[in-house]
Amino acid sequence: MKTFETLLRRLCAAAAFVGVAAILSLMALTVITVIFRAISIAFPGTYSLSELLLIPAVSCALAYAAMQGEHTRVTLFVDRIRSRRLRLGLEGTMTFLGSLFWVAIAWATIKEALRRMAQNELSPIINVPVAPFRWAMAAAIILLCVVLMFQAIRLWRGEETEDDRGGDYTK
Repeated sequence: MKTFETLLRRLCAAAAFVGVAAILSLMALTVITVIFRAISIAFPGTYSLSELLLIPAVSCALAYAAMQGEHTRVTLFVDRIRSRRLRLGLEGTMTFLGSLFWVAIAWATIKEALRRMAQNELSPIINVPVAPFRWAMAAAIILLCVVLMFQAIRLWRGEETEDDRGGDYTK
């Protein structure tokens, strides 16, 4: 279990790196576009490229946030349960049920990626293939599903998650 957890942490860190790189690329694209517009040079395809860069920026952040315990949770009811075992079991069940939503999103993303790949979808103006970005999104959401399932199993086993430790995942 520890080896799997270590691998999962590294995958999430790599996904976070990709997400940060996409955000930095978006920032650079914005700065370059503003500078070019100031000197009356058009940079075509800015919006198309921005749309493509948003895909890894957002989807890669999901798994990392879940692994770090930084996602939004409402614990008003669960925190009032005194029995640690019952509380962790209920949290594990809610995490598992929430992961089913993301499984459905992953399935729909894969179906759409297959459909659009068969159509050879290209982004407007700059004609960049969109399929790699769709597949990256599917992979990131699948990683999120694995993280959520892993956390549900840990909670069912009675182990605290990062949320219970105040988001400190260095332990």
